[in-house]
Parts: sequence; structure tokens; C-alpha cells
Amino acid sequence: MEIDEFSQTFFRMEMEEDFFSWRTPDGNPFWDVVRYELFFSLFEKDEPQSLQNVVASGSLRSKIKKIASVPARVVALTIQWARMKAMRQVDFLALVASRYKDVDGRPADHASIDVLRTFSELGSIRKIESQPGLLHDVNVNILISGAARVYRLPSSLEKYLRDMAEAIADAEQKYFGARDPNLFSVVRREYTSHLVQRQIWHEIIERSNPRFILMTQNGIQKGALIEARKRGVPVVECQHGVISRMHPAYSYPTALQPGEGAVVPDVLLLFSEYWMGQCYMPGTKMLVAGNDRFGNKGIRSTRNGAAVFVTAAFFHKYLSPLAVELARSMPTRAFIMKLHPAQVADQGRIEEEYRGIQNLSVVGTEKSCSELFADASDVVIVQSTASYEALDHGVPVHILRQCGYMSHGDLFTHPDVHLFSTAAELQGLLFRPVAGKDHGLPFFSAFDPSAIREISVLHRRGTGVVA
Repeated sequence: MEIDEFSQTFFRMEMEEDFFSWRTPDGNPFWDVVRYELFFSLFEKDEPQSLQNVVASGSLRSKIKKIASVPARVVALTIQWARMKAMRQVDFLALVASRYKDVDGRPADHASIDVLRTFSELGSIRKIESQPGLLHDVNVNILISGAARVYRLPSSLEKYLRDMAEAIADAEQKYFGARDPNLFSVVRREYTSHLVQRQIWHEIIERSNPRFILMTQNGIQKGALIEARKRGVPVVECQHGVISRMHPAYSYPTALQPGEGAVVPDVLLLFSEYWMGQCYMPGTKMLVAGNDRFGNKGIRSTRNGAAVFVTAAFFHKYLSPLAVELARSMPTRAFIMKLHPAQVADQGRIEEEYRGIQNLSVVGTEKSCSELFADASDVVIVQSTASYEALDHGVPVHILRQCGYMSHGDLFTHPDVHLFSTAAELQGLLFRPVAGKDHGLPFFSAFDPSAIREISVLHRRGTGVVA
């Protein structure tokens, strides 16, 4: 089942089975806390493990390294805990995901950097980091993962979660003809993490007493949203990448009304007007803010450079063999495998995989997609925000018909977007002239600080996070 059909069936299931009305014994929303992970767990249940997971689980060396890193993790957790306890009042909290590097080489969150600069003119900001391995600020994921290791669910809640998992499994059987074998473990893991998340964010918000919370996330910080709502603190999210009607973090059944169980931010700041129709979040105000890091200011690629494969851990098993075959069959052309930030730890191994293929190189976080697209000839993806960046740069995009590629259905009619299934098909599409037609609205517009002024108006009106 393709992801478009799957998502519609999933949305129908959760509405007809009234999942959004479910509340835990203490009265808090249940379904929206676990639905994101359950969506993908069910969708991917027949897929093999991602390359990243196979490598991690199959390597004795990686297991030994993990054990050896325990003392360092304990030290990091202790430092982060002390930093959290030392927090004092601040005007704005900012949850950031520093997946890129700025011009000075320091980690940066390109989704929120323009917004943070504007808010810094209005008051003091404290950054809460979420990217693994970054310790320069308070890192919320280190705190959450550390506390989750020792947290134990009350037996009554454990029974509730098991009962809910059984009910969800019955619904999956009814609508999909199969049950997710990982269902209870996903529910238990996600809700346990959520409870820990709430405790950590309770501490952070109580100590900081912010006017706003700014957030770069992926629909997964429900604990922060609930704790902010309890204190009447508005939450403003910055669009970080692709959002669509098939993305469960940014799209809900259209029949779901505000206040009916969706735990969503007050405001979502969009890259451009184009994204207004790409998602549905009941109760969230959509504002176009733009983004200068993803926007290209009208500069188009020279197309004199390499064909760029933009990958991620799960898609690598599809794209890597293609890149190798194309590079070997087209030795006079250059190819680049652009890694997702989550693949940086595997960069050395992937480079070794391509040893001897002179025209295929690997790029990690040392260069952003925007930098590569200044001269990229073509971009090859399964699913990626880079597809929109490439098209704004005038670079043709080639989408492999695998996995969740249908989530890019909004691009299929674009004259410079091509779908393919085999290496031979792709080879016939690469390094050709672009159609040269205007595709309409830009996917990324220049940052407009006036959106921040509108947020201030919303705050004065007393908006709150929907529950």
C-alpha cells in the first residue's frame, strides 16, 4: 500500500474508532502522543531494517564502543542536569535542532535561525538543543533519554497502555488486515518517553517562566506542548522541512476540530505561501515567515557540477546501489552522495564502500544542500526537503519509486520532476536540459520579520495550545 492510500486509511481509522477522544486515567490526551510513531511503525512493518539499524545491531565493535561510552554519557547527563537546575527566568525558550553548520563552522539550526535573530531583539533567549551529541547548550534529549532509563511506569498505567494497544491492534486488523507486531512496545516506549519529557519540560518552563517557546521539531515534543499549555505559554514552531497531507506530524483528519485531542503548537511559521495548503493542524495558526537559509534569492544552478543523491539512513539501501551503478557506467560524469545529518557517524564506512570509484564522493554536514545546488546538475531522492530546494535552484529532481515517495505527489506534475524505477531509466534522464518553465509559487521565500509582529498580536489575544 502506497503512503497516500495508507495515510487516508489511517486517518479514517482514527476518526471512526474515535481515538482522539481517548484520555489516560489522569485525564491527559493519549492518542496524539503515540500516533506519529504508530503510523510509521505500521507503515514500515514489512520493510527490512534500515541500514543504520543493521549496522548498529550487527557490529560487535559498535556494541563494545557503546559500552565504553557509558562513563562519558553519565558525565554528559550530570552536566546537563546541573545546567537545567541553574536556569533562571528568560523571555524566550528556543528548542533547536542544530543539524547544519553556519558560515563560522558552528552548529546551527537553519529552520529557526532567522526567527531567533528577530526574537533576540525583543528579549533574552535560552537555547534548548535537541541534536544528539551537541553539549554547548542544555540538551533536552540527553536529559530525557537519561531519565527514561530509570523511569518506571506505574502498574495501573502499564495495564491501561496494554489495553489501549489491544484496542488499536483490533482496529489495525479491521482497517489494514494486519496487526503491527511491535505495537505494544511502541506504545509503551513512546508514552514512557512522553511522561519523562513532560517532567523535564515542567522543570525547564517553571525555572525559565518564558513569554514564548520557539520550537524546531517533528511533531514529537508533545510533552513540551502540554506543559506549555498548562502555564498559558504560547508555542511557535518553525517549519523544518517537508510537510504534507501524508505526514502525521503535520496532517490530521480534516473532520477533526480544534479542541478534540490534537496536541499542536499555537503557530506554525512556514517557508512560503506554497506550504499553506500542504498540511492540516486543527487549531494551529499558519503564518508565512520565509527562510533565508533555504531560500536561494533567485540564484539558479550553473548545472556544471555533479548529480547529487540526497539520502537518509532508511533510504540509503535504495540510493547507494544506484549511485554506484551510475558512477561506474558514466565514468566521465561526477556524482555525490549527500548524507543526512543522522548519518554522519557512518560517513567513514560509506566512503570506504565507494573506495575505487573516483567519480563518486561523499558529503556530510560540511556542506549544505543549498551550497551543493549552486552547481548541481541533477538531484536524486526518495523523499527529501532537498527536492524543493533543488527546484527553486533550477535543478531537475528525479524521484525513485520506492518506500514513501508518494508523499511528494504535489511535485509529480512539475516539468522538471521525473519518476524512475531503474538505473537505466535514471541514466537516460540525467544531465539533460531543464524544461525552463516557471513552477509558480516559490517553495522558499525570503524571511519576513513582520510575521513575528503578528505572533505578538496573537499572544496579546491569549491564544493557547489545543488539547
